[in-house]
Amino acid sequence: MKKFFKLFLMLMALTLVACSNNKKEKKDETKTSNTEITTAIKKQEYNLDPKLSNSLNNDAVVSQLFEGLTEYSSHGKIALNQAENIEKSEDFKKWKITLRKNLKWSDGSDITVEDYVESWLSILSSENKNPNAFKLFFIKDAKTIYDGKAKLKEFNGIKILDKNTIEVNMEYPVKNFDEILSNVFMFPTKKDTKIEKENLITNSAFKIKSYGDEEIVLEKNENYWDNVNTKVKKVTLKLVENDILAYQLFDLKQVDFFGLPFYEIPYERRADSSKKPEFLNFKTNIFEFLSLDTKNEILKNETLRKDLETVIDSKFIAEFVLYNNSTPLIAKEQLLSEKLAKLKEEVEGIINSSKLQEKIITLKYNGTKLSERVLASLSKEWIDKYKIKVSIKNEGESAVTHSTFNIGTTDETDIKYYINHYYQNDDFSKMYESVEDLQKENFIFPLYKRSFSVLVHNNIQGLYVSPNGTLLIKNLLKQ
Repeated sequence: MKKFFKLFLMLMALTLVACSNNKKEKKDETKTSNTEITTAIKKQEYNLDPKLSNSLNNDAVVSQLFEGLTEYSSHGKIALNQAENIEKSEDFKKWKITLRKNLKWSDGSDITVEDYVESWLSILSSENKNPNAFKLFFIKDAKTIYDGKAKLKEFNGIKILDKNTIEVNMEYPVKNFDEILSNVFMFPTKKDTKIEKENLITNSAFKIKSYGDEEIVLEKNENYWDNVNTKVKKVTLKLVENDILAYQLFDLKQVDFFGLPFYEIPYERRADSSKKPEFLNFKTNIFEFLSLDTKNEILKNETLRKDLETVIDSKFIAEFVLYNNSTPLIAKEQLLSEKLAKLKEEVEGIINSSKLQEKIITLKYNGTKLSERVLASLSKEWIDKYKIKVSIKNEGESAVTHSTFNIGTTDETDIKYYINHYYQNDDFSKMYESVEDLQKENFIFPLYKRSFSVLVHNNIQGLYVSPNGTLLIKNLLKQ
């Protein structure tokens, strides 16, 4: 009996210890989960070189690994980041940037002004065929360097003044260069190193732990200059090919948030998602517009371009296709019947006199159902009001392309950089000064400044999308 009683006491003791350990493990798991963030991203190949990043979702991934001299605060104002100080001349043509001291790469080596300057100069090397190169043509002689008409040793647009200071000289006044510095393509990579996902050297809050077929896992960068304020220790980016399935992960609570810039809420779920209490909208200064082939037989006529643009209802598209508060780039008054009748008569006259009745305007969407619906909505106006034939497709050449441009500023006229490069041969004397200028020649059809829609579980705090479309996971808190 005594042996049985001793055995009983031993079993009870072991049970209590096991229960205690289980509780401790559960508590530790809860504590750990509060430092982990999970979201979904499109299953595709990501270019981890910030200088070559040229899409919203690619930028979303890269901006967790790299950062630049400035970034937007949660109030939408530009703030110093890796820069300790920024000075500008009264005419906004000379900018001086001083780096913080003791900045480190994730491998523990020093971040230098040479890292920044070499990164920017590589963008201006035509051999690299960088899609972002034209965004730096406002720097003095940058276009000359890109065209191979001058040598780098003669280039004075970007100078190293000392071990912590860079000077940038402009072709013409650039009042918001500090905002442009917040863009992913302006982030540095370590000098004389290759971009390899297996051994990627980063300078932001996270570094890559693993990169697989199903997910990308990031871990905290202990050498990050603001490491003490980063509460998130692990980030899991689930690679999901199907957008409906990716969306459902939010309802299943398998992701902490879902939406742009990581993943567009699918068209089929936009109306439903906009009614959810977890639904948030963030205004950005990312332009969506129609880029035009002005050699097209219909679009080469300036009057026809003007009349086609006039009947585009961006406000309707924002409200009933996007289901968010995207802001029309150009405010329009409602078309009165008398005005519309004159437009119809004008278009019909030109179409008939130029024998364009059988010509088709081909529109190309960006591969998503949402983009296709945007083009279907606006082209319906051309069909109904002007009897113009249209065709919508996803690939190949087209007269009209649904396009996006982001130079990462709060100035709505900065779409001028796109127009100046693609339609005005980088002639800065033709640079537009106002939004109204965009309609003078109708090289593009402006639509709206996109709002980014995000579904966020209520235990996540600090989620914010900046004017340049950046969502920084390092700023999140999880309860």
